[in-house]
Amino acid sequence: MSNPFISNSSHRRRTCRAAQPTAISHSGLYEAGCQQALTDFAIADLLRRIKAHSNKDGVALTQVETEAIAAILIQALVSCLDSNILTTYIDAIRHMPHGTATLLNKLHLPRPATDFPAGFPDVESPRFLDGDHLRWKTNEKATDCGIVIGRFYSFASHCRCWRWCYLIWLDADSPSSAWVRTDIAWEDDLEPSESELRV
Repeated sequence: MSNPFISNSSHRRRTCRAAQPTAISHSGLYEAGCQQALTDFAIADLLRRIKAHSNKDGVALTQVETEAIAAILIQALVSCLDSNILTTYIDAIRHMPHGTATLLNKLHLPRPATDFPAGFPDVESPRFLDGDHLRWKTNEKATDCGIVIGRFYSFASHCRCWRWCYLIWLDADSPSSAWVRTDIAWEDDLEPSESELRV
């Protein structure tokens, strides 16, 4: 009579060997599905274009840097979406013949109106005043900070609308103060510094 432990272990080895091709094929299918999604949503094209631009400028980007830039561009697109853009595309999709939605990439959207707001100066009040101590919003520990020394109302092309922009006199210990004394930033990119919050 054979030892049950030996037969069980050999059975387990046979089972694992038999299961391996299935695991590999599932992994392969998953990877193929991911690649197809990257292609369908034009992420692969975006990554290629970022690489091409950087190579043209003589800057060799790593894969991590390329993906980080792609993520920033996608986030910028999301923040810039407005009802006019969506309405234009929805209208085009609903009135195009079935199966021709891929032609939407050739749809030319009207440029956003950059005319000065008709109601100016009756616009949203600025959140920050001269003398306020602010810092740039970031997840990093080290970020530029400084004092508001002026502001202006301007068209922000990244969000397709008019916004307040601030002129900041950088603190001496700001990372960028080694090469610049003042900088500008949009209101949404700024927040009160820790010293301002403690007051």
